[in-house]
Amino acid sequence: MPGDLHVWRLSMATFQAFRDDRPKEEKWELIDGRPTMMAPPSRMHQRICDNIQSMLNEKLAYARSDWRADREIGLLLPGDTKYNPEPDVVVADTAITLGELYSERFYAVVEVLSPNDKDWVLDLKLQYYQSHALCTSILFIEQTRIACQLWRRVDGAWTNTDLSEPSERLDMPGIGDIGALAEAYRFTPLWVEV
Repeated sequence: MPGDLHVWRLSMATFQAFRDDRPKEEKWELIDGRPTMMAPPSRMHQRICDNIQSMLNEKLAYARSDWRADREIGLLLPGDTKYNPEPDVVVADTAITLGELYSERFYAVVEVLSPNDKDWVLDLKLQYYQSHALCTSILFIEQTRIACQLWRRVDGAWTNTDLSEPSERLDMPGIGDIGALAEAYRFTPLWVEV
């Protein structure tokens, strides 16, 4: 495949056929009509994802049992032909149907950032997540240091908070406080008890 694949604009059907033809170890997302290959996840990346998924599901079990945090599920909104991202963790409806491939509704999204992530991809993903009327929380979390950006929609307006203190709380509208930022790094070299 040409190295300039990211400049092509593909239809959803063409992208999905292309992606399905690629080796299974490759992870591709459609961002603004451009096929974008994501870096293979490190063990640190996977551990942070596991921690956040557990933190979310512990809270959702009693705060919103109709929602669940799942790993690496594709998002495909009705009528959208330019985006098919696969965030690291998504809070979506607990109920699913047999054979369901994508979620059309989501309430919170978590992306664990890689040093290889391109700014244009992150900017477009953020815009896409914020455009979904049901989404109220977006967390972009670092894997090389304790830090994150948390966007929250309250009363229809998005606010952004940068967190870098281990004791700062991850409080998400519609879900609640899922724990201290440090807990996202449990069992990694960055973990500190708070």
